[in-house]
Amino acid sequence: MPENITKTDGDALSKLIQLQSGRHDIRLAWVGNGTADLLALVNAHAVQARMAKHLWNGLRELMYMPELREMPEPVQAQIMSIVLKAQALTELETEEHAAKLAKPTPPNGARA
Repeated sequence: MPENITKTDGDALSKLIQLQSGRHDIRLAWVGNGTADLLALVNAHAVQARMAKHLWNGLRELMYMPELREMPEPVQAQIMSIVLKAQALTELETEEHAAKLAKPTPPNGARA
């Protein structure tokens, strides 16, 4: 399936950033200036990475609390399910995304 890049405006660097971001399903408000768009992309990634790290660390701390063992089994099971599901979905999405990026893209938006 060909990629549909709806809009790439700005200088060459900005267009490249927009194109590659689109391939990675990253949607931001691009300004058309390569340097500013790169900073926005890096900042958005950093914010998401920090949030994921803090959520993951918090959940991990919860799993090691002795009080967790005192919680009802359905609550314990749900917490463990969240962790296992997050790991599995991350692995599946990473593999799927790698396969998507490995497919050759037709030049100039031509259909394969």
